[in-house]
Amino acid sequence: MTQNINLKEIEKKAYRDSQQDGLMEVMMGLILMTFGGFFYSPVFAFYILLIVFAGRIVEFIRRRYTHPRIGFVKFHKDDSKDALTGVFLFEVTVIVIMFTLISLFGNVKDYSQWVDWAPLFFGMILVGPFAHAASRSGNVRYTGYAILSVILGLFFSLAEFASGSTGLILYLVLMGGFLFISGLFIFARFLRRYPLATTGGA
Repeated sequence: MTQNINLKEIEKKAYRDSQQDGLMEVMMGLILMTFGGFFYSPVFAFYILLIVFAGRIVEFIRRRYTHPRIGFVKFHKDDSKDALTGVFLFEVTVIVIMFTLISLFGNVKDYSQWVDWAPLFFGMILVGPFAHAASRSGNVRYTGYAILSVILGLFFSLAEFASGSTGLILYLVLMGGFLFISGLFIFARFLRRYPLATTGGA
């Protein structure tokens, strides 16, 4: 029993260390901001490329800045698949909850109501990956992100705007901006905390 507990703690620490560079926040923030910008102008359609290549971009940066400083750990793929399945089921649950709420208090056939409550929908959707990261790492900052996501989503769903999509755009841009700036701050702190070892000349 003690050995199992120790292994879980070791896995949490390894995952927490792998995420201490803040690059997950930076990339997620960029995706959310450009996604929000897409509702304002089709120019931001390149957010799709960010989603497709996000993993490769983060991996490229980590190979250059993170791995030389703290090394890296290759996690079991099976555990990752189980976790992603749990996140997916959570997202489906959120969709069912939103559909039920709008059915009870509105009209599911009214597109404007879906648009009005879209900020809360996305706010709850993001709880899934944040909760997953919090569970794997034990880091409370992800719990804070999840709480902030729901609060902002609820606020921009209840607020009234001239345009129905304004609330969603503001939510995505502000939440994304917060993650992006937080990630940059964490990344800068990471670089200061783990400077590259220099080889002294003879």
